[in-house]
Amino acid sequence: MSTPTPFQVAIEQSTLDAILAKVKAYQWHEMPEIDPGADRWAYGADMEYMRELCDYWVNSFDWRTAEAKLNAFPQFKTTIETQEIHFYHVKGSGSAPQPMILTHGWPGSVFEFLDVIDLLAHPENHGGDAEDGLTLVIPSLPGYGFSGKPKKPQGPKRTAELWDKLMRETLGYDTYIAQGGDWGSVVSGSLAYNHGTNKGGGCKAVHLNMWGIRPDTAPETEEEKAWAAAAAFDFEMEGAYLRLQMTKPQSLSYAMMDSPVGAAAWITEKFNGWSDTRGPNESHIENAYTKDQLLTNIMIYLVTGTFNTATWFYRGMMEEGGSNMAPGDTLEIPTGFMRMPEEGKFISIPPRSMAEKAFNIIHWTEPSEGGHFAALETGSVFADDVRAFAKQVKG
Repeated sequence: MSTPTPFQVAIEQSTLDAILAKVKAYQWHEMPEIDPGADRWAYGADMEYMRELCDYWVNSFDWRTAEAKLNAFPQFKTTIETQEIHFYHVKGSGSAPQPMILTHGWPGSVFEFLDVIDLLAHPENHGGDAEDGLTLVIPSLPGYGFSGKPKKPQGPKRTAELWDKLMRETLGYDTYIAQGGDWGSVVSGSLAYNHGTNKGGGCKAVHLNMWGIRPDTAPETEEEKAWAAAAAFDFEMEGAYLRLQMTKPQSLSYAMMDSPVGAAAWITEKFNGWSDTRGPNESHIENAYTKDQLLTNIMIYLVTGTFNTATWFYRGMMEEGGSNMAPGDTLEIPTGFMRMPEEGKFISIPPRSMAEKAFNIIHWTEPSEGGHFAALETGSVFADDVRAFAKQVKG
């Protein structure tokens, strides 16, 4: 265990130049013809949009502006059991701000949470009550972004162990709330399941915006069966990336570590497919994100050289035995679910009637907007929901 050391993102210009040189030199190929009005992303990343994004990348995107935004809040690095962890640590307003650890997933990063930090830590700056402020800890997953690269795959169970040590031993918080989507929902669920206050750990409550840690619960009602059938079908259509990254991530790495455009396409396709891209006239990825947001997240993988080790997390989960609870087990600590309308079907939260069989649900919302990357997509909608849940478990 090491004392946290202040950290700032400062990427060498030679690294940026090398990335842009590869983007400029990319040799574009072909994609299938798409009928008018059909989904241009049906075969994978739309080449027309990727050309547009890459043109912006080399001619307009400014990493130094993104870097300044990443450095706007206090960051630290510490080592827990040989694993170096990067994290934001923002003290909340009020007389007794509750600690909360927020965990991102793949293909996201800590960047997802930057626009909600002040909303959650200092609500009085946005018309709220300072007493609702939260002290935030936002770590980069092992092998992701500015955290260290593990020697071999680590999964969500191991990460939950590190997070509990980070919160209780390194930072001194006896109890805390966990929040997460994507891998963050599995890590946060594992914190609640394995390191809850009812089991001698520090996690006193959990807020989730994806169906992460899975109970041994069978669908029973017609609504539950319809959800399960849609999830199974969607997994067959969309789950190839997961199977690849869970079984042979190293083979994928040889292409992606050498091609910024390849990595960008692999990541951008998920941001398009899992997000609320609905618009007044048509669906488009930029109804959910700006090019600067997409490229900042992509660049975090590229400037740190972590595309490879990030995908190891899938293999790590498999080697840990998966993300399911033991048969018959339930998660006893207070739980909140934020069921997003445009989440990918196979990772969407099931109907409440099914979730209630295994979770102690005290908070359930179904917003009218937003998808998989809830914090980045919806901003204040996400922050308001998290704050409301935190108020329910205060004390």
